Amino acid sequence: ALWTATDEGADVRRAQYLFMLMYLATLGVVLAIYRGARVPPVWLPLLSASRRLHSIYVLRLFNDAVAMLLAYAAILAMSRRPRWSGLLLSLAISIKMNVQLMLPAAAFIWWRAGGLRLAAVQTAVVALSQAVVAAPFLAAYPHEYLAGAFDYGRKFNYTWTVNWRFLGLSAFESRAWAQLLLVLHALLLAVLAAVVWPRLSGHSLWQILRQGFRRSTRRVSAAEVAVVMFTANFVGIVCARSLHYQFYAWYAHMLPLLLFYARLPTPLRLALWLAIEYAWNVFPSTSFSSLLLLAAHITLLFGILRIRHAKPN
Repeated sequence: ALWTATDEGADVRRAQYLFMLMYLATLGVVLAIYRGARVPPVWLPLLSASRRLHSIYVLRLFNDAVAMLLAYAAILAMSRRPRWSGLLLSLAISIKMNVQLMLPAAAFIWWRAGGLRLAAVQTAVVALSQAVVAAPFLAAYPHEYLAGAFDYGRKFNYTWTVNWRFLGLSAFESRAWAQLLLVLHALLLAVLAAVVWPRLSGHSLWQILRQGFRRSTRRVSAAEVAVVMFTANFVGIVCARSLHYQFYAWYAHMLPLLLFYARLPTPLRLALWLAIEYAWNVFPSTSFSSLLLLAAHITLLFGILRIRHAKPN
């Protein structure tokens, strides 16, 4: 559609206007999520204060913007019309595979809201819609599609890394480092699923699992949905093999909410936003900027792991 609307990519200005509208639409959906999560208005200006984010949307025209609009729509649907959330999430994944970082959280929310039945149905929706999207490619180039569509062994270019510049090229490209990040990601997800997310609902993990086998539906608050989905995405960001500049769109709109709910002093929370924004605006990245970004991520992660309920601090 973008190809056609921009005269086969020749009309860059029209593309910029379309991405501007996409930016505003994304902001509208995110604001709806923030309203449901009861984030105070004082935090909202941060949603549109990022210089790097404006560049990603209106100057660079990356498809990350399209994927995240659908991902945020899926998150909003989870607290209003959960049956549509799986399709929206799958459409986002078909555009950019980073949205898979939120799949564990989505499964948790589906289980909380509708138990085994809703979780199974929405998982099937995701799988079937992926099959439909893949069908033309599988018919023409099955091997190439299966090998490349979800390339988890992809090697990233050290030139563009924002988060691991301080490592050096050899460490950055080492298989051991990639495996360590994968293990760390799995461990953090396990902590979220076993401790932090159940704590948001006021139930233990065992109680949530037992409730899921009963044929009943439960209303999951918009705040709980947002915190669960955003935290799952954030730990994936922290453990990412590499973050390129356009990847900031994956979580920039999530940061004010995460900072608001994190159990940290308010001056520190604001300082963390400034540090993260600064690190993403240093080009090319330096050892200092990548270390600063890592320190800010770890500090915010510490505050996230201390969240006790999906209520305002």
